Amino acid sequence: MTAEDIRLRSVFLFLACSQAIEQFRGQLAATFPTKPLSADVMLDQLLRKELGLLVRHWASRQIWSQLETHEPQATQLNLSLLRLFTEGFKLPRDGSGLRYAELSTVSDEANELGHRLTNALGAAHQPLLIELQKSILSWREIILRATDDALRLPTDQLTASVRAWAERAPESPT
Repeated sequence: MTAEDIRLRSVFLFLACSQAIEQFRGQLAATFPTKPLSADVMLDQLLRKELGLLVRHWASRQIWSQLETHEPQATQLNLSLLRLFTEGFKLPRDGSGLRYAELSTVSDEANELGHRLTNALGAAHQPLLIELQKSILSWREIILRATDDALRLPTDQLTASVRAWAERAPESPT
């Protein structure tokens, strides 16, 4: 993979993940009753950040799995993706997302995400936790498919997808 291929594949994957994160965020936010606009904005930021950490982990793990024999390419692709996620979702640079790497199952990841959200909200919100447990496996599958697409699709197809996303959505994912 050339440097341009890595850039294109990481941008494609970031945009696909961003779109998925917005869908996941909407599912979780819908579990809350009507709330003031300021609370809505804070909840959206929290969900985007926490989902961003988890989704980036899933994509990174899949990249390492698929490019196991091409370590330099996997490293470069992951670094490019990390930069995009850090900037796009304003992720902390404190290593807090590394906790997901210690977990071995989707159930553990769901529990960790639920714990993080509960701590940030100051209380457990059962409808959100139920939706999280119910949906996380399908969310992971969406991200794994997007990662596989980013790694295997021809560059002309990736370029067309990136252009289509750019024309469709002038606003940032945050």
